[in-house]
Amino acid sequence: MKLIAVATWSVLATMAVAAMFHITFEVEKLEAGLGLLNRQIAEEQESIHVLQAEWSYLNRPQRLEELSRELLPNLAPVRADQFVSIGGLPIRPAAVNEKAAIRTPTGFVPAIALRPGGHSR
Repeated sequence: MKLIAVATWSVLATMAVAAMFHITFEVEKLEAGLGLLNRQIAEEQESIHVLQAEWSYLNRPQRLEELSRELLPNLAPVRADQFVSIGGLPIRPAAVNEKAAIRTPTGFVPAIALRPGGHSR
């Protein structure tokens, strides 16, 4: 009986040691992965800082003003007489019938006839 108990405890102790080694190696592997992720995060944060600095440099008002003068020579500030009230806008004419033509970028295309509920047949 003593031999069975000693054998059982020996097997259990061996299994516990094997489990501890397995867990230790898994933890080391996960820590190595965590270190790699932390390095990647630091690199990404550094590249974000570089991109923010570049964005700030490219968005300097003096540079943008120079580019607008160079690339948009005919651009002028909006004048007050270019604004109109809503009442000053022309009224859009209503369609003559349900099969009226609609304008597309390529020309006129006949519209699909719609039922009174607005659904196609």
